[in-house]
Amino acid sequence: METDVPTVSETVRRAAAICDPAGEDPAVIELLERFEDDDRPARSPDAFGALARQETVADPFADSPAAAMTAACAAWLATNLEHSDDRVRVLTEASRVAFDGDPPPHVAAWLESQGVSA
Repeated sequence: METDVPTVSETVRRAAAICDPAGEDPAVIELLERFEDDDRPARSPDAFGALARQETVADPFADSPAAAMTAACAAWLATNLEHSDDRVRVLTEASRVAFDGDPPPHVAAWLESQGVSA
């Protein structure tokens, strides 16, 4: 049965493409691998709780702002997939929602390096 509701896998994949377009961040790659077969509807209430927890496990040696934002973007894209082609909007809105408008310093610095005001 085909549906318009995106899967967790699809939203994580799109979020990763936004946050790590070159595919070079090991923590983002780990997120992609962990959720590559997750066919749950992305809009389900429990879909992104696991993603947020996995983000902290994915990069045990250093904080990865790209992975943190991949998790945030995936959660935001779950209900806004039609905006996935607008990178700045996705990063801006996802950071506002995920961090209540006050991202941690390493994420804020990363966002600024991406041309996005935190």
